Amino acid sequence: MVEVLIDIHLTEGLTSAMPVAYDSSKVLYNLLEKDVFIKHQVSDSVFTQSMLYYLRDPSEMERIYSRVVDSLMVRESSGGTIDQF
Repeated sequence: MVEVLIDIHLTEGLTSAMPVAYDSSKVLYNLLEKDVFIKHQVSDSVFTQSMLYYLRDPSEMERIYSRVVDSLMVRESSGGTIDQF
């Protein structure tokens, strides 16, 4: 779940930073999000169900997001680029 969320947030950051219209970035995001799910061999429905499950347990969700944030900070501090995505 952590790795999927990392890639989801990288995708959000990439598409929101693009100098294109909002609806174009939304279309691009949806395409890239599908690639994330394929990469991690998870369907969008399984991802959604997992998110709903973890949202019912705030302490577990906090632990997951702590790992996500730590991983993203490590990437940023090591000069990580979107190529690592």
